[in-house]
Amino acid sequence: MSSSINNLICAFLLILTAGSSSTLAQSADSHVHGNAELNIVLMGQQLQVEFVSPAINLLGFERPPITDEESAAMDDTINQLRHGGWLIEGIPTACQLSTEEFEAPVYEEHESSEHDAEAHSNFRVRYLYDCDTAPRKQLKLLAFDHFSGIETLTVQWIADQKQGYARLNRDDPVLDFE
Repeated sequence: MSSSINNLICAFLLILTAGSSSTLAQSADSHVHGNAELNIVLMGQQLQVEFVSPAINLLGFERPPITDEESAAMDDTINQLRHGGWLIEGIPTACQLSTEEFEAPVYEEHESSEHDAEAHSNFRVRYLYDCDTAPRKQLKLLAFDHFSGIETLTVQWIADQKQGYARLNRDDPVLDFE
């Protein structure tokens, strides 16, 4: 494994473990309807992005699909998330995209119960963009355009030996690494 990939992995692990009290409130254990989380590491020509969202933000429900329309929505969402090109506007075509990790809710087949109504489930996906040139220092995030249930994006980032935190919304979907 190359040293740049090792450095990227180390930086990504750092962003997952470090944080202030405000970012800790948005940890992987939190589940806030309307909010999705992004962890981003930009290191040279590589951009790693982890996207985590409650299923309700993407599907409109957090239980097994009941209707054919809900099953289709689940399949479409899984396909879109696996693709990865939907999240950031203007990533150069000179970038090789890979999906490094993907988790979708797994629903057990059984009768509905009160527990199902209270159950929480998340989608989690991690992308790696390996580019010929460094990505821009401003990224327009398109999650709001694709999923109407996302009202805010909580973003933690590391770029060029800087780190930051941002809370984006439909009116302000641009992340600036400066």
